Amino acid sequence: MKDFSVWPGVLIVFFVAITILTIFPSQHKQCIDRNSAIIEELQKNEADGETIKNKGYEIGTGCRTDTNFILTE
Repeated sequence: MKDFSVWPGVLIVFFVAITILTIFPSQHKQCIDRNSAIIEELQKNEADGETIKNKGYEIGTGCRTDTNFILTE
């Protein structure tokens, strides 16, 4: 009998998992990307750091509870 190693199988599973996660991003990530335009607009308008921090927190918690969340200014 030949002595087979499990490492090739582990590597194949690892690369397949990474490929699938890269091709199909999570809904949470899509929600954050959709709402990040507001943060970018605040940064262009040179808003204070506290406002940007609070809006980022709102996006994070809003997208965690509902992936269809849309931040209002």
